[in-house]
Amino acid sequence: METNLNFESIWGNNKKITFWDRFFKTHHLQKKALSTPSMIQQNCEGLSLGNQHVKSLIFSTDMALIENNDADAVLAVYPFAPSTKLMKTLIGFSDKPVVCGVGGGTTKGKKSIEMAMFAQDSGASGVIVNIPFENRDLERMRKSISIPIVASIASSEKSVIQNRINSGVDVFHVTGGKNTSEIVKGISSLFPYVSIMATGGNNFGSIEASINSGANAIVLSPPSNKDLFKSVMEKYRKGVKLFRF
Repeated sequence: METNLNFESIWGNNKKITFWDRFFKTHHLQKKALSTPSMIQQNCEGLSLGNQHVKSLIFSTDMALIENNDADAVLAVYPFAPSTKLMKTLIGFSDKPVVCGVGGGTTKGKKSIEMAMFAQDSGASGVIVNIPFENRDLERMRKSISIPIVASIASSEKSVIQNRINSGVDVFHVTGGKNTSEIVKGISSLFPYVSIMATGGNNFGSIEASINSGANAIVLSPPSNKDLFKSVMEKYRKGVKLFRF
């Protein structure tokens, strides 16, 4: 069942495919039901994940949402212990670069390093660790894998950033809630050569603020299946009412 989704959020489906896109068969050739805001492609500098240039990432492990959006990459993080089954499935399924969560609070040390090595061997374009992850484990991870290491962070404190860089972090994922754009600005001013991806929030203003503050890429959380179905079913019900006599 194909349906036209007009979900009232930063996601939409109004992107046009130009003649040149069709002629050269570019990455975003197929029109997706959930389109990322055009300001991201137009204004973000982007960052490298392996051999891919990425400006937008979808924060999801839902294969239906991954398949039906046009973000450049997938950020596969979930509030459970890392799963080799999930890693292998998502990497095999997605035609986009996948960044896999490998540790943070509950998973750390040797287990996280093993997960990072498995992710790399399975074809992941990067791995990500959460805020509590220790620098000594980052150093060990850096010696064990060659793909980019992303570290989530909620502070622009110079010593914290520098220690992370010294431990082997390649990219910072700023997840600071309402303070995200200010944290991005702080990091980019202190370390202008560091790549930053930032959580985009749920409105165009927060996305624009993060981009203007120096974010190279934006992480977007898609609407849930429940919310999408709610929007669709409301339209169907209205359609049914129109044909009642």
